[in-house]
Amino acid sequence: MIEAIGGADVNTALRGHFAAATALWGERPDLPTYINGWARRATLVTRLQELLGGDRLLLTPVCAEPAFEQDADITDPKRALELYPAMWPMTSIPVLGFPAVTVPARLEDGLPYGVQLVGGRFEEDLVLDAAQAVEDRAALPPLWA
Repeated sequence: MIEAIGGADVNTALRGHFAAATALWGERPDLPTYINGWARRATLVTRLQELLGGDRLLLTPVCAEPAFEQDADITDPKRALELYPAMWPMTSIPVLGFPAVTVPARLEDGLPYGVQLVGGRFEEDLVLDAAQAVEDRAALPPLWA
């Protein structure tokens, strides 16, 4: 469906994601790898929930490298393969099922730098309230100015 209705950039990004996943996991992970992945996920969910409880937040970077140039993931396939693994902070949390939000924190050389706030399961209100507090204090120019 995405290939049928998505634009060229979306399809390029999608192919990049699949190439990165193939580089990390192989063409088709075998059944033991798949089962171990689900077991590892369950362990991570349990440990992160124990850490966060219902009243704590985890502050993480958005990406494991500084902000990168616009369209880097769709203009250079080699660069895309470098970027996908670096984006683990914002791609791994949704897989675990925790509420998270990315908030802009500052601009440097015209590139946005943000933080990600992660809360315990079903603590969306806490995450959103904290995100609003960060955004209010970031003192960034309006997005649509």
